[in-house]
Amino acid sequence: MIGFDSNLLVNYYQSKLTGLGGASSSGGTGVATKYAPTAPWSAQATPADTSALLKTALQGGKLIDEGAASLDLSGASSDYKKLFALYQGLGTLTALAERANAKNLSSFDSTRVLAAFNKGMAEVAGYVDTAAFEKVRLGFAEVSDTSRAAIGIARAKTEYVTAPLVSGVADSAVPAFAGDVRFNIGVQQINSSQTVQIDLAEMGAQTRTLPNVINHINAKLEAAGVTTRFAQERIPGAERSYQSGGKTIKLAPGPDQWAMKIKTDITEKVTFQAVATAPAVYLTQKVGDPDPDGKPDTKDGVQVNQLLKFQTEAGAVPAPLQPAGEANWVEGRIFAKPLEGAIETVRATQVGGDGSVYVLADITGPAGGQSIKGERDVALMKYDSAGKLLYTRVLGAAEDAKGLALAVSADGQVAVAGSVIGGLNGAVDGPLNSGTSAALADKSDSFVTVFNAKGEELWTARRGARLEDEASQIAFGPDGKVYVAGRSKSTMPGTTALGGWDSYVEGFSVNAKGEPQALFTQSFGTAADDRPAGLVLDGNALVSASVEDGRAIIRRFDISGGAPVQTAVRDLGDLQGGAITGLALDGGQLVIAGSTRNTALDAGTVTRAHAGGVDAFAAQISADLSTTPGDAVAYYGGAGDDQAAGLAVSNGQVWITGQAGGALPNLETMGEADGFLARLDVAAGNVAWSQQFTGKDGHAVPGSIAIAQQGASVLDRLGLPTGEISFSGSSKLTAVSALRAGDQFNIAANGGRPKAITIAVDETLESLMLKIRRATGFQVKVDTAVTDGVRRLQIKPLNDRSVIELTPAAAGQDALSILGLKEGVIRASKIEDGKTVAADGEANFYGLGLHSGINLSTPEQVRHALSELTQAQGVIRKIYTDLRDAATPKSVLAQREAASSGQAPAYMTARIANYQAALDRLTGGG
Repeated sequence: MIGFDSNLLVNYYQSKLTGLGGASSSGGTGVATKYAPTAPWSAQATPADTSALLKTALQGGKLIDEGAASLDLSGASSDYKKLFALYQGLGTLTALAERANAKNLSSFDSTRVLAAFNKGMAEVAGYVDTAAFEKVRLGFAEVSDTSRAAIGIARAKTEYVTAPLVSGVADSAVPAFAGDVRFNIGVQQINSSQTVQIDLAEMGAQTRTLPNVINHINAKLEAAGVTTRFAQERIPGAERSYQSGGKTIKLAPGPDQWAMKIKTDITEKVTFQAVATAPAVYLTQKVGDPDPDGKPDTKDGVQVNQLLKFQTEAGAVPAPLQPAGEANWVEGRIFAKPLEGAIETVRATQVGGDGSVYVLADITGPAGGQSIKGERDVALMKYDSAGKLLYTRVLGAAEDAKGLALAVSADGQVAVAGSVIGGLNGAVDGPLNSGTSAALADKSDSFVTVFNAKGEELWTARRGARLEDEASQIAFGPDGKVYVAGRSKSTMPGTTALGGWDSYVEGFSVNAKGEPQALFTQSFGTAADDRPAGLVLDGNALVSASVEDGRAIIRRFDISGGAPVQTAVRDLGDLQGGAITGLALDGGQLVIAGSTRNTALDAGTVTRAHAGGVDAFAAQISADLSTTPGDAVAYYGGAGDDQAAGLAVSNGQVWITGQAGGALPNLETMGEADGFLARLDVAAGNVAWSQQFTGKDGHAVPGSIAIAQQGASVLDRLGLPTGEISFSGSSKLTAVSALRAGDQFNIAANGGRPKAITIAVDETLESLMLKIRRATGFQVKVDTAVTDGVRRLQIKPLNDRSVIELTPAAAGQDALSILGLKEGVIRASKIEDGKTVAADGEANFYGLGLHSGINLSTPEQVRHALSELTQAQGVIRKIYTDLRDAATPKSVLAQREAASSGQAPAYMTARIANYQAALDRLTGGG
């Protein structure tokens, strides 16, 4: 008997199957059957000459040429020509983006590349919009079933969680509860109010654990007949790991932490009031080594901005405790909390009448959940006294803005001032602004914005010169007027240029419509470069402090008659390269702070001597600028260069903060770059309180400072805020995002003409939804979805045949990106044979995933552009595959799928089984 290995037969048929892959199948003649033309990205295709394409693009030629796209399959759909031509155009754009990333590219060549890229992107967008495909529908951007906004309106909260009070086991004694712990809880109900007195001494010998204290407080609240209750909140232990040999080694999580939670409802307002208080000082600082490797070009520094709170008097209020594991803690520090968001620089800090803390900062990315439009914007952040963020407000500048000054009025209004480049929709413009186009578009203008107590913008004025200018000081008048000081490089409206940077003062009021109007503008200074550094209102007089040609100059202007009239000026002397960092009014005296090498400023008696190098100083002079025996100046510093960064005065106490150049008097060096905080008695020349401190990596650079005269109390230990717990927020979209009145996006329904949706100053979710419905003729479904406690707008097709298209407005005025709605097509889809297809039964939709704002302006934008272009080419390949598969017989597709999976189809498996049975009979199964 002849032996035969049946596996040879099986292997033969399997090899036949593997020949069925790709875009063709083999017939009996051995000639391949093509179901789609060869794609330009195929290994069989001739590669495109990238250099030639790049040269054509740089010479202004077209990127998309259907005539150059050849098809090697007779009768193939014209869609392939369009797809191949578009693929080549995207490839040329990719080559341009890569060219923009090249090293040593000249400015001339860079300009050519950017111009060619922008022209090419416009060509691609136009081609996609007009190309008539037979078997597909193609969009330039996204294609989705739903477009949901990223921003929204937070639902009213009824819970407040404190900072952690204890780690590990919740029922262990809590250090923060030790000693004299007394405070009052005010609960205002609809028709009544209750004050619940809490004194932990009433617990007697009972251990002051978190559960026991909570039970004690809740018993008091229950007895008062209120709904509000306390509870404990578990904070899971943080994940921990370390690096070893290039690998991340995970450790067991850290211990759980436990905090208190206050739970109430919308019918009750809850406030906390301490029985005993002490002054509190808030300051901001930047910590972290800015250049760990000593190479500025690597930009490897990781720095963090922080908000710090200090208690500077003990006695009636127990001294702050050091939180477990907190680094760089020093005596008196209540907390050091990171400021969230892409904060570049903190400019100012102020304390409001309700005890809340306002921080003004420049940001280069999202902050408080809000994105920005340009490279830099201004953020106003409000914190409660426990350091919890209450809200963030972003100015909404189209290109670049800096916030330089901050003021809070007695009734809770907040004013900020600074500089802006580019568009600022909704602002009331002055007559000489640099503008947003032509030769002066890169010059900055001064701006002033006023918010109400809820953080909603009331008005913005943009009033500047033709060249650069900025508003750097701001103050409220008792009648609601706003006064600013700033500087400009050319003539401000109604003024005469003096030379160099000129200082100016300006006043604003509002008309019957609530619109800002300038009351006056007046320049002052020297023919050299001048800079205002402080502004206060003293009755009917404005007092400014400025550095004029290097000298410390104080000026007093009478504004009782409307226009400012200078009534006095005082020269404190040459700062010798130093600066003024603050001006404050304390009773009938002015306090000026700064840094100088001058050991004998002309500010009265030197009550504390200069220590050498650069020293901080605080001077105290008469508010009318006359020379009096009470005038005095006190220097503060050590042997190194010590720079003052901020001044705050309250109730006769003078506080300065800044950076230490070494060990300060009676203090020790803590790190490589230390900060300091000191209270000076200027008249006596004494240091009443001082502290030197450092931060992450031994680096701390303090900036702004503010005082709350009764801001420290036992509530700080408990993580509870002073005053009312704020649960309500604004319902205006312009308040909770960078949207500004006048921003727009476009929407079209079912092939109709796009219609502009314009944001109003008081826009809400409800008003925006109505605008969208009306603009589309009610051919779209618009509602809200709640995620993570936030109501967000969402847009869906009205039915299976509805097609909605969203497109952005011009750069700097686009509301689409700020809302977080995706540019592109919204259509209904369904699942058919495991694939997503259009629900209307027509040709399928595809989106290239490109966006109108794609550009090569920065290396980051180049990387983003390359990513989007690569994705778009992937979409073209996907469309090609789908078209090819649609033209391929199902039996061939099944054979191809089986070959790729290594399994034979049913008919082939049966045939092999029959041959195997025959072989078994011949060989006896052996």
